Formats: sequence, C-alpha cells, structure tokens
Amino acid sequence: MTKKERSQILIVGLKEKDAGKTSLALALLAYLKGKGFNACGFKPRAGNSVWYDYDVVHEALSQGRLYGKDAKLLKAASAFGPDAGAIMEEFINPIHRLWAEPQLIDPITQIPYFILDRVTLWFKEGVRNLVVVNEALPVEYKCNDALFENLRAKASSIYHVRDLNTLNTLTEEYYDLAVELVYKEVNKQYDCLVIESYSDIALPWKGLKDLNVVFGVKPGQVSVYDPEKYLAAVQLSASTYSQEELATSRIRDLVKPIKEVRVPPFRSEEIVQELKEKIPLLIKPFSF
Repeated sequence: MTKKERSQILIVGLKEKDAGKTSLALALLAYLKGKGFNACGFKPRAGNSVWYDYDVVHEALSQGRLYGKDAKLLKAASAFGPDAGAIMEEFINPIHRLWAEPQLIDPITQIPYFILDRVTLWFKEGVRNLVVVNEALPVEYKCNDALFENLRAKASSIYHVRDLNTLNTLTEEYYDLAVELVYKEVNKQYDCLVIESYSDIALPWKGLKDLNVVFGVKPGQVSVYDPEKYLAAVQLSASTYSQEELATSRIRDLVKPIKEVRVPPFRSEEIVQELKEKIPLLIKPFSF
C-alpha cells in the first residue's frame, strides 16, 4: 500500500471480553504512523460499566459527555487529519453505551440492562448528540440522576425507552446513520483506518466492506484472515442465523486464518510496543 492509497484494517475479538483488540489497534496505529501513514482508530460502537470504569465515566460525564477508555486511547494514538483539528472521542466512537451491572437482558421487556446510550451524529451543519435513556431498567440498577445532569443539558435530543419496539425504532433510525456519517468523514481525511469491533462481534456494522486485512485476537494469539473470505463467511452466517449481531464463534468454522501468531503475556506498560514489533510478521501477506 502506498501513502496515496487508502486502507482499512478490521480487528475483531475471538472472545467476548478482554480479547486484546484495543492493544492491537494501538500497536497498529503506532506502526503505521511510524511508516508515515495518516492513520486513525475507529470504534463505531463501544460500552463500559458505570461500576468497573467509573474513573473515565466520571471524567466524561463531568464535561457533559460520555466516552470510554478505549476511545480515549485510540484518539491519543491517532494522527490528526488535515481537516479534523483536535479530534474528539465521539468522532472515534460515535455510539457509546453505559451499562448497569449485571449486564443482563430483562426477561419481560427483552431490553438489555443499560443505563443510557450516547449517539453522536456528525452532520455538516453541526454535531447532534442524542441520549437514549433506558426507563425500563429496574430501579435497583439505576444510578443517581445527578450524575447525568451535564450530559442531558448538552444533549440535542433525549429519548426515553420503555419497550423494545421503541429501542429498535431508534436503533434503526439513528445508530447505523451515526456510524456511516463518521465513516465517510474519516475516509476523506485519513490514509488508513484501524477499525476495532466491540465484544466478540464479527462485523461492527453492516455497511463495512473493502477491507485490506482482518485480525482476530484473543489472549495469546492473533489470527490473520483474508478479508474477502472473512466477509463472505460473515454474509453466509448472516443468512443462516437470524440474530442482529453475529459473534466471531459463528464464522470461525467457515473461514480459516492465513496465519496465527502466538503472543506471550506482557506487562501492561510493554504490551503495545511488543505487539508493534510483531506487526511486520502479521501484515507480511499484504502490501503495506
């Protein structure tokens, strides 16, 4: 790949939690920037727990915003595009969900136990922040409303969800749109896009295509997939399974990795640099 071409790298988790996606994304961004590419991280959808990630939750909410640790790290590791200025976490991550604990699905309403969603729409005429509040969340899992005063005050619109149909309607109208608006903009501004999926979801949104390489990651291993075969496996699985989001476990029997690279455990302050040194081995089959 030359600097005049554009490339897209997808990173997916081969396990639901703590797979190592963000660490690999940070290593890739550092490597690409070192090679002179104008690279940006992109995590279309993310979420964190108000209980386990309270430091970053409090930091964001005190500003009337909502973002997570991953978006903060990806922003710091991304290059600034020619028109972007100081990019924001909401640009890196247009949809963020704040989870209650435990992260279950209500057996009656079928609504997940989330507190609220922040959905950011990057229109040319201005940015709109939508807040979707889960009013169906049982009272014992709710937080003090004062925590969200600044976020609500800065919101362009606030939607109150009490049933699954309302949540699905909002999702269909705004969520994919929020992702597509940012996706078009980052493709104008950056040579290379490092796209991080969420949880163990095989494709972070339906419209993603034209990938250069796909990495699947779990503790101890990075798998490298041919992008065309990977997307074909996702499409085949989507036609077989009716659920909205496909887990990587559903497609791993349909597409075999080109290669698998073992990764030993590292101390937290060393892991990005150690992974960066393995990037040439991971991308060797591809023209970067």
